[in-house]
Amino acid sequence: MFNISSFLEKFSKNINSARLHTEQIIEIIRNETKIKLEKKDVEIKNNIIYIQSSGAVKNKIFIFKNQIISSINSQTPLKVIDVK
Repeated sequence: MFNISSFLEKFSKNINSARLHTEQIIEIIRNETKIKLEKKDVEIKNNIIYIQSSGAVKNKIFIFKNQIISSINSQTPLKVIDVK
């Protein structure tokens, strides 16, 4: 018989993985730019990181964009192609 808990466990692993990646990305951005972001400010879709913050914060992140992308790609299993 089908066990619903094992089915839901698959989704739980994906959610926990996404949270872990978000935390790692926030830490990498903090190391590169000294900007402290919240989890709600970072969203990952289709290998693109979207930052929801003020213009000044976004500008500083975009200055370090290439360094951030290379750090994320080397330190996480994600293969990020852009930061917006």
